[in-house]
Amino acid sequence: MSIELAGLCFTSASGLPFSHDHWLVALSYAVAAFASYSALDMAERMHRTTGITRIMWQGCAAAALGGGIWAMHFIAMLALTIDTPITYDPVITLLSLVTSVAFVAIGFRIIQSRRSPAAIAAAGSIVGLGVAAMHYLGMAAMVLPARIAYQPGLWSLSVAIAVAAATAGLWLSTRVHHRLRDRVLAAVVMAVAVGGMHYTGMAALVVQVDPMLMPADGALGDGALGDGVSSGPLAAAVAIGTFGLLLLALVSTAADRRISAAAAHEAAALRIANMELQAARLQLEATQREIIRRLCSAGEFRDNETGQHVARMAQIAHLLALSAGCAPGFAEQLLEAAPLHDIGKIGIPDHVLLKPGRLDAPEWKTMRQHAVIGQRLLGGSGLPLLDLAAEIAGTHHEKWDGTGYPAGLRGTDIPLSGRIVAIADVFDALLSARPYKEPWPLEAVVAHMREQAGRHFDPELVEVFLARLDDMLEIRGRFVDEGAAPQLLSQSDAAE
Repeated sequence: MSIELAGLCFTSASGLPFSHDHWLVALSYAVAAFASYSALDMAERMHRTTGITRIMWQGCAAAALGGGIWAMHFIAMLALTIDTPITYDPVITLLSLVTSVAFVAIGFRIIQSRRSPAAIAAAGSIVGLGVAAMHYLGMAAMVLPARIAYQPGLWSLSVAIAVAAATAGLWLSTRVHHRLRDRVLAAVVMAVAVGGMHYTGMAALVVQVDPMLMPADGALGDGALGDGVSSGPLAAAVAIGTFGLLLLALVSTAADRRISAAAAHEAAALRIANMELQAARLQLEATQREIIRRLCSAGEFRDNETGQHVARMAQIAHLLALSAGCAPGFAEQLLEAAPLHDIGKIGIPDHVLLKPGRLDAPEWKTMRQHAVIGQRLLGGSGLPLLDLAAEIAGTHHEKWDGTGYPAGLRGTDIPLSGRIVAIADVFDALLSARPYKEPWPLEAVVAHMREQAGRHFDPELVEVFLARLDDMLEIRGRFVDEGAAPQLLSQSDAAE
């Protein structure tokens, strides 16, 4: 009994006996194993890349696995030994190759977007049905004087094996990435599954000779692929071509893997270098702060009458810089460098520096040299904090109208750091007691600051400073000289 279904004939009858060439069977298995290994190797690159590169490797993996499965099937079909001449229709044979590659590509696309068990099962079913379609298209490409039918039970089993083999192959492509041994073992398993599908399908084959299909002259037709060529050389040609292409693919994946490893190594080296650079920068900043701290200590040995003046002045300068819209990084550097504004006083003779009372003209001329001394002492190191400290030391006594010292700079020719520290220094100094003066009342200090805006001080900075006067006074309350009471008048109390 025979049944026609979807272009396939299913029968329970028997047909011509056939066998397989053992060497070609072995060759077909070797092609399947090599193709599986190549596909797994490229799938590893596919899963590790993104964008257009991932699409490229996805296509290569599909071509390797789909093309390799097709080559295995074609060689296995050439291994068929039966008592009837066989040749192959080139168009249908090519269509079977396209079918195999296309369905494998669809499967890889599905698992690339999602790797869940459900997605792998769906992709495996699609690819398995595609592989089965490829196999039976290849069988339909056979041109022989006989009718081809299949035993339904073995036919169904071959399709089931195709789906199971495809599912296992796709699952392995998402799991086997690293060790060579794992990829080799997975390739062997996949080759067994692929071979099992083919030879189960061949076992389902029933070839029934029909004398009516034999041409009168005994010829097989002009369009048959392999006309006049024995199966051995043709199988060898297909195998050599397949192995060559797959070997080229393996070389490409090895080269890409080596390039990726080199890029990863370079990126890691760059990260380490950046970490080392960051550590060096932090160490440099710590070194600069330590130098500044020790220089401040040296200054205190010479002139300890100012108490916490340098700490208050630095905090006030920091707040003023932020309030004026300066970058936080610059404000932080100002906080670190400002305490050295008067470090040049270590070069001033004691009889001038420590004189109780006002200085006369010659003494005042000598005292003014501390700005130049401080700038020379700190400048030229190439260290950012010390260079900024040198700038502050040399310019914080310059005045907006050009009457300051040591260079007589005017307006914005005075560096911003010097203009900010000038306001912070004078404000705190006027509110503090000195051997030569009593502290000024806050009202008088505020009036002086306003009066000197545009003369001594940058007028815009004075406006910003007075807008934050309460905050400036709060800083003074946190850094009080020993034995002194803080002045905490509010801004409204100090207004004129």
